[in-house]
Amino acid sequence: MKVHLYLLCNQTDALVASHLEPEAFGNYMAVGTRKNNYGHVMFLTVDPSVQASNPAAAAAIRDCVPHSDGTPRKSKYASIYRALEGIPLSALGNLHLSTRDGRVLSLAPAPYAGDTGKGPYLYQELSPVGPMIASNYGPAKFAQSITNEALRVYLPRVLFADMQCEREADGRLAGYLPYGNPGHIVDCLNEVAAKPNKGAKTVNRNPDLNGFYRSVGQGFFLGDSTGLKFYPYPSKDEMDDRHHIWYRSACM
Repeated sequence: MKVHLYLLCNQTDALVASHLEPEAFGNYMAVGTRKNNYGHVMFLTVDPSVQASNPAAAAAIRDCVPHSDGTPRKSKYASIYRALEGIPLSALGNLHLSTRDGRVLSLAPAPYAGDTGKGPYLYQELSPVGPMIASNYGPAKFAQSITNEALRVYLPRVLFADMQCEREADGRLAGYLPYGNPGHIVDCLNEVAAKPNKGAKTVNRNPDLNGFYRSVGQGFFLGDSTGLKFYPYPSKDEMDDRHHIWYRSACM
């Protein structure tokens, strides 16, 4: 059986070997079996060639053998700590998003045109930390700043989503956005807007991610000092046309 490597990347990170294809793996991790799992899951496909330089990955691939009755091995963990930073960006492939009932949408990386819009921006960090952040920086500059090793507080690598933060005419967040405490979000966005040199402000240290998939803006970003990967998120029209079942599940 073919062995796949996946990197779980939703507010934690873990490297896992599995015989399951991405859709089946996402369903298993989200819904579970006897473990009674239930929750949305995000994971990246990892090029198995990393085993040449990653002993943990090599061991997991070696030990990922079928069960005695011939059924596939669903998961064999290689690492459950600081796994994200240990895999080269070039070895990370598609980003897979699983809903709470196990439906999977796969996003391929695409070239990023660069930061052209005007802030402030709202970001949801996903791994290895999970705060919601308001920032004047566009995604590329935000990723570069937060992974700057010259700073006292930095991350070796970060995965985050650009979040919608459209406003009504009176300055309030748009009514269709499902965020809790929208007034506080507006206050944080206004605060960074009033301070052009302020790179980031924490909005929520432990945000509730219910409705998260409904709020993603242009997509997901994975970056460090070596570069940036961009995973564009389908527009609402694309969701309705091509991913209707997944999106309906994601909005539950």
